[in-house]
Amino acid sequence: MTKTVEFRPTIKAVKMNKGGKQEIVLSIENGSLDGKFESINQLIGEAVNVVIQPSVISYRIPYDVENETPYLKYVVDGSGVVVEVKEEQLAIDGINNKSYKDFIVEIDDVDSFIRDTSSLTMPPNVELNPRTILEYLGDGMTYEDIAEEMETKEAAVVIDLDKARQYFAPYAAAWVEYKK
Repeated sequence: MTKTVEFRPTIKAVKMNKGGKQEIVLSIENGSLDGKFESINQLIGEAVNVVIQPSVISYRIPYDVENETPYLKYVVDGSGVVVEVKEEQLAIDGINNKSYKDFIVEIDDVDSFIRDTSSLTMPPNVELNPRTILEYLGDGMTYEDIAEEMETKEAAVVIDLDKARQYFAPYAAAWVEYKK
């Protein structure tokens, strides 16, 4: 039997049926389920473990509204390392022009950045190595298996990976733009 089947659906509905039964309706229009119907059919009636996570990560950067420029920029330096560059913040007559601009980046791009970048500095609030977690996931391990391997709780693995993804999102966006 297939161990895992990964695909990229859109959640169309979540409803509570009579008797307390819950139902989630997924729609797959991106071809990510192509060639996997047999594997899915083998799982009908079986108990499965499902992890639902967004396919994009959003992040915010402080912005100068008046000049329409970011206070933080993420750029690739001459050695191919993504660095954070802070722009000087100017406030005229006590007026604060600071706002925030929202951005998104594909979670696959963030994961690729974490796995492939030559210099990965651990975020300050993350204890488990996100690169190791992603390698284990790529090998087909579940979060439960990874937690056992890393001698921690499953929640710690999920939470630390999410924190790392959030932290590295703007770095990954700059890295992807540089590689184009």
